Amino acid sequence: MTEKRMSRWYFGGIASCGAACCTHPLDLVKVHLQTQQEVKMRMVGMAMHVVKNDGVLALYNGLSASLCRQMSYSLTRFAIYETVRDMMGSSSQGPMPFYQKVLLGAFGGSVVIPEGVRIWGIRTPLFV
Repeated sequence: MTEKRMSRWYFGGIASCGAACCTHPLDLVKVHLQTQQEVKMRMVGMAMHVVKNDGVLALYNGLSASLCRQMSYSLTRFAIYETVRDMMGSSSQGPMPFYQKVLLGAFGGSVVIPEGVRIWGIRTPLFV
């Protein structure tokens, strides 16, 4: 007996947003470290400096932009991959071959973000 599997691509987008919430404070501290004029502090020292001067919530400054990127990039990429995979899989017998899955993943990534097209060597006026 075969049961129809329902795609839940939105779980991937939600998971990527959760990961962004966990890693955002580290990214913020990393950017602070990269933009200091001379090396004065290390990672923990910079984190303490941000918390002391601006408060604990300052570690999450810019989180909305990070979540917006995850929702527009990762969620859409998962949706394209899962939807097209399900459409192609329903018409043929058995699972898709690995090379088709790789090509489908590359297509989903290149459709969502124009910079992904640059990987394939295609130059666009915006991203030269």
